[in-house]
Amino acid sequence: MARYDWQTERLAPGNYRGVGPRGYRRSDERIREDISDRLTEDPRIDATGIDVSVAQGEVTLTGTVGHRADKRRAEDIAEAVSGVTHVQNDLRADRDAWQGSVTGPGAPAQAGMVAALNNSSMVLGKTPLPAEPETGARSERAERVDGQD
Repeated sequence: MARYDWQTERLAPGNYRGVGPRGYRRSDERIREDISDRLTEDPRIDATGIDVSVAQGEVTLTGTVGHRADKRRAEDIAEAVSGVTHVQNDLRADRDAWQGSVTGPGAPAQAGMVAALNNSSMVLGKTPLPAEPETGARSERAERVDGQD
């Protein structure tokens, strides 16, 4: 007698991952533990400043992380956990870690380049600033006024 191969003979193909028995709901404490475990095990995120709370499947992340990318990563990790219905991400990126983030890590270099360009006479037709007159020296304008050219 041949064995029935239920894996290849499914009537309705599909992905039923995450579909549990009727009435089943994962406990908030299990969800919180799973998120905390995944944050702990992730090699790319320092979770020491993150607080995780769960109420009726809704996760709230609070605290601070080093970078905005860590904030997004923590949210992605929480969303991937079974039983999570919504993630409220109230994490803040540490200002010291991302100050000047509009330009990223090269902000000081860019600031120096902008300053050099602003002082350059070659940019946008700017003329160089006149040199400060030395103490006691008469300016060309003062000589013209006196001499009435």
